[in-house]
Amino acid sequence: MANWDYDSAKFNELILYIVDRCADDPYFGDTHLNKVLFFSDAFALQHLGEPITGARYQKLEFGPAAVALLPARRELEAAQDVEVTMDGWRRVTRAMREPDTDLFTDDELELVDQVIELVKGKRAKTVSEESHDNSPGWNLVEEGEDIPLESQLISREKPPSEVLERGRELAAKFGW
Repeated sequence: MANWDYDSAKFNELILYIVDRCADDPYFGDTHLNKVLFFSDAFALQHLGEPITGARYQKLEFGPAAVALLPARRELEAAQDVEVTMDGWRRVTRAMREPDTDLFTDDELELVDQVIELVKGKRAKTVSEESHDNSPGWNLVEEGEDIPLESQLISREKPPSEVLERGRELAAKFGW
């Protein structure tokens, strides 16, 4: 499993960016925040060659979750940069200041915006189920274990029959 340098400043500002962008979504809560963080880093690895924050993610019952989320949010709360409240059944994080977007490239912010659009207006259960379907790594590890972010590079498409046949030929030839 690859290890990227974790950038806590970027992670904290990404939390602010996401919750600021999602402030008007009546369904947005912790489930959404965790999924946007995870898929932003995972899709950045896929499309930009490295994750945005380098954060670690673990398998939890309701999908991938950032190991650093709770400590980062406590830090942001202590600095009065966010407010965390309960709205019925969901925990909501609200930005109390603008995020520092200078820490991000335009491509990173565009990618995060695209991930936000994927969860926008959806109930937590739907977002959770979609994260199970779209995270090969979540499906490979046990609950509580780290999800190898590079597992997002695993294709979910069935390989063409000619590729499978070539694999069989190579396996026979080399005794695999």
